[in-house]
Amino acid sequence: MSFARAVRRSCLLAVLCLAGAGAAAQDAFPSRPVKIVVGSEAGSAPDVLARAVAQEMAPLLGQAVIVENKAGATGTIGAAVVAQAPPDGYTLLMGTVSNIALAPLFYPIKYDPNRSFTPIGMVASVPLVLVVSPKLGANSFAELKAKAAQVAGADGIDYASPGVGGPQHLAGVLLQRPLGARLVHIPYKSGGAAMTAVAAGDVQIAFAGIPAAAGLAHGKKVVPLLVTAPKRSPAMPDVPSATEVGLSGFDIDNWHALFAPAGVPAPVQATLEAALRKALATATVRDIFQKAGAEPVAGTGAELGAMVAAETRRWAGVVADNKLKGAQ
Repeated sequence: MSFARAVRRSCLLAVLCLAGAGAAAQDAFPSRPVKIVVGSEAGSAPDVLARAVAQEMAPLLGQAVIVENKAGATGTIGAAVVAQAPPDGYTLLMGTVSNIALAPLFYPIKYDPNRSFTPIGMVASVPLVLVVSPKLGANSFAELKAKAAQVAGADGIDYASPGVGGPQHLAGVLLQRPLGARLVHIPYKSGGAAMTAVAAGDVQIAFAGIPAAAGLAHGKKVVPLLVTAPKRSPAMPDVPSATEVGLSGFDIDNWHALFAPAGVPAPVQATLEAALRKALATATVRDIFQKAGAEPVAGTGAELGAMVAAETRRWAGVVADNKLKGAQ
């Protein structure tokens, strides 16, 4: 081999090696910051949980994890942004039961809850708490049933929620049968406004997030009767579970979970899934979640996908059985 040919061959090998190294570097995930989109405002429960998870995932991934708020339309604006993002794992969604399982039943949306996302894993279980106005004079679920029996043939009992199609709204729909009375839905613009109405006695009852209810309950502005879960919440340990008061199967979970756009490569999905599981196991996340009335729930992407499918079927049945529409 001539000297010139040897030089050309060496140069070619060097170029190929550099190209291979560059491709390997390009394929490494993550090689830049990861973004978690939250479909509600800063300080909301999804935002608080997302920031706690982001803080713990960042060192595990070796990159910054940034939370970006895209509030509006019951979280569907943020979900649509992620559904349309490149499927590279750099744009994630803090999804909730509202914008994943419920919104498609009430509003026109630009994504499919079962086809538009790659499930990464569950994040948290967030039960609701049933509260009543002190003016109602009910200090237990049994007493609420007795009050309901008195108005069974009248106009019913008013209940507040942050709006149509959320878990607080549908919890009231499901409560009518075991309560034995008609519940009249009074939607408000926010959870805070709904709780203020109950505290003032303008509305008799509401289902609320635990953090919003806890302060008012401590100040005796509202009376908590039960949490919508099979067991008590560590955030409100003195409040009985739905199962304890005789509401077996009354499990209404305002769950939160992490999603990526559909089509994310399996190795990227696995990397995110592993980081999320480790983040949820940290003491920091547990402490922040408990203050938000949430419980960390780790799991696989496959388990999350199966749960979303089950939840969409369940709530579609509730909406159909009760002939609900977006204006109710």
